[in-house]
Amino acid sequence: MIVLEEGQPREGQHRQFNFAVIDGSAGYRSVLSTFLLAEWPNATVEEVDPFAETLQGRGHTFGTHSDVILLGGIGTYAEACASLKRLTARDRCPPVILMVARELEPQVPMLLAAGAASVLFKDGFSRRSLVETISRLLGVHALGKKGELPGVTSTAAYPDAQRFGQFSFIANGQFNTLAIEHFRFVATLASSSLAQVFSAERIDNRKRVVVKIGLSTPIHSMEARLFCERYRFIASLNGRNVVRYVDAGVADSWPYVVLEYLSGGDLRRRMAAGITPREAIQVLFDLAGALAVVHSGNFAHMDVKPENIFFRVDELVLIDFNISTRFGNVARNRVTGDVLGSPFYMSPEQGRGMAVDGRSDLYSAGVIFYEMLTGCQPYVGESATQVIYKHIHDEIPLLPRRVRTLQPVLDALMAKDRTERIASAAELAEMMLPFLPGGEKADEYADTTPVTIAPE
Repeated sequence: MIVLEEGQPREGQHRQFNFAVIDGSAGYRSVLSTFLLAEWPNATVEEVDPFAETLQGRGHTFGTHSDVILLGGIGTYAEACASLKRLTARDRCPPVILMVARELEPQVPMLLAAGAASVLFKDGFSRRSLVETISRLLGVHALGKKGELPGVTSTAAYPDAQRFGQFSFIANGQFNTLAIEHFRFVATLASSSLAQVFSAERIDNRKRVVVKIGLSTPIHSMEARLFCERYRFIASLNGRNVVRYVDAGVADSWPYVVLEYLSGGDLRRRMAAGITPREAIQVLFDLAGALAVVHSGNFAHMDVKPENIFFRVDELVLIDFNISTRFGNVARNRVTGDVLGSPFYMSPEQGRGMAVDGRSDLYSAGVIFYEMLTGCQPYVGESATQVIYKHIHDEIPLLPRRVRTLQPVLDALMAKDRTERIASAAELAEMMLPFLPGGEKADEYADTTPVTIAPE
């Protein structure tokens, strides 16, 4: 596989392909379309609900002008053969990729003989295999982007069971084991009602990655659109101050993403080791740059905290977009109605359950800045409710005398009324310039005494 530098186009990426996605699940169609458009942004994708537009007869026009048809919603071998027969009987039928349940694996050779150009497991496939399968059928090379793992060869006509690793966890009181293509389980990193996060490695070359399964956006629910919306935006950034997507896919009922492994660790670990005021200033400046990238897509991260700020060697990287929200929306759990986020870093408007924008993330950045400079969080309490109350009502804390000239920065970030807060991440970056090396206030922070924060 050829690995291109970031920003170089891949062969075929700008060609005008046409795809037809046929499946009875709107969420499943949306995820497939998202993966296709992430690879071929100029493509057109025709989404077809077979329950609304029956496959009976030859007169229907859907998929007629497609380069590839992806046919899902197949329950039995007989249904698959009947659908293939009706599609392939049409004049100039394009290649048909059949998306079937894993239980039909023994019948795959017969499905290929019946006219399928290729077969994928609809309840266990990766975006990479989908792209490679289509590229093989269209005669286009699927080339890797910077940050992706090299060494993937062209896919066969149907999946190899040995390419799947097993990932187990408990969700909603039930034990689940999911098959993830190309990767094997190493360890569990985090577990919650929203997501399962695993350390993993690539099966063929043992490259380290992180696998994240989003449990809050099941594939067959309308919530799948949230996964698609976030995926399209974050994947389009190609790792600019955000975690890189190595792969993605569907496992059983849930979409998942495979993320780069960030060897530099997180900000919490650096704070525990000790961080100087000058280093804190640099982190805030870099965080402003990262937030500017995220906010450029009208997305608020909504969970900016030291545990979600990592380092790619020394480059600051934001991770965990599980609750990221479009500007003007509310960050709430759609089942329980609870406010989403981390109470210690939550803006007043987020705590109130109000619509948010980028200024909510800037408030969280101010909380982190205070913690880096003082070694403690600005507001603590015996419960999450108490902490949120203090964010809404308590005065902005005063910085220690040795870093008091940074108080205007803190005040501008942690203003209770967001209309009085710094308006944008770009404005924050500009405000920090005088404190950076070479700036007129840089000498005030030449002190190399670190502030140490106890790990949680």
